Amino acid sequence: MKKRVLKIIAITIAASMVFTSNTILANDDTPGVSDTAIEEAAVTSDSASDAVSTVLNLSLEDALNRIETGNSTMKLTDSKIAVYEKQYEQALARHDAKYTEVDENSAKVNKLNHKRALWNLENAKYDRETQLSELKVQTTNQYQNILALQKQADNLRIQLRNVDTMIGQVNLQMELGLLTESQIYALNAQKGYLEAGLGAAENNIKTAMIALKRDLGIDINQDAVLTSSLLPYEPFDDSKHEERIANAIANDYTIQRQEKDIELTQIEYDIANYYDNASADQLEISIKNKKETLESLPVTKEVNLRTAYNTIKSLENTIKASRLQVEADTINVDIMQKKIDAGVSSSIEIIQLQNQLLNDEYTLVQNINAYMSAVASFENSLER
Repeated sequence: MKKRVLKIIAITIAASMVFTSNTILANDDTPGVSDTAIEEAAVTSDSASDAVSTVLNLSLEDALNRIETGNSTMKLTDSKIAVYEKQYEQALARHDAKYTEVDENSAKVNKLNHKRALWNLENAKYDRETQLSELKVQTTNQYQNILALQKQADNLRIQLRNVDTMIGQVNLQMELGLLTESQIYALNAQKGYLEAGLGAAENNIKTAMIALKRDLGIDINQDAVLTSSLLPYEPFDDSKHEERIANAIANDYTIQRQEKDIELTQIEYDIANYYDNASADQLEISIKNKKETLESLPVTKEVNLRTAYNTIKSLENTIKASRLQVEADTINVDIMQKKIDAGVSSSIEIIQLQNQLLNDEYTLVQNINAYMSAVASFENSLER
């Protein structure tokens, strides 16, 4: 019995140490801001006289709605569009004035500049919508990542309680002379590893929360609580994916943009060639290169879409495997509990199984987050 208990303790410690080490390493790369930024935020918080004292309840929907008004990149894009609108108005006014064409510059005013200015404006507006869609995916990822980190922290707290339970039981068996003092040292060391992992997870939560606030234009001193839950797994409906991929290629704005660019460059070439400008030769070469690029765009679009689709299908298989593992862990825990209730097993033995279940549940959460993010990005690619 003594050897069996020692073996169980050793296995439990090894498994938990691996999980804790992986936890710390995996979350060291959590996207967000640096440790320096966190320290600066803390200093700012201490010194700010108008620090926000109320708690902001932030749902995922609220976060997505804040992007257009709070995100600095979107603000910059809107300013850029305003400039392009002004440039188009000016170019169109000069065109409508119908100046006499006397040289290359006046020819461009009459035939090219207003078209080029409109093209720039339309591209900027399209890019804004694309950017907004991508930022919504990014914000959703940030939000879900924080929720996953919070679950990870909760799991580590449960494992710490499990270790405390083991420590109490080992102390009791030491008093009965069944175990040696060295076993309690090993458990205390494992408790230290788990506490370090919990500290890392909590720090990653703070880092990710600062990044989310920054990207949404929320005061980083504002206390915020995420009120939405982790997104559930929703399989991608691929019943018409071939048709949708074909439509996405046919309506690809990148292709339309390239065709318009060729058209405008052709006008610029005609003007330069008419006025014997030496740049005409270079413009002719540019038109040829742009036409070659145009021919490759549909293939590039299709490759990207099919690669994204295959990634989704691969992640579906990963989720199935993760779910089966969680189900198996749950069954093992239930079976062990029945053995404990029957008095044929020690409660120490169930702790290893409980920790394994917690680890595999967290892995499933991570896989679902990755899948839902891949689906959202793929949907965006199909729609633009």
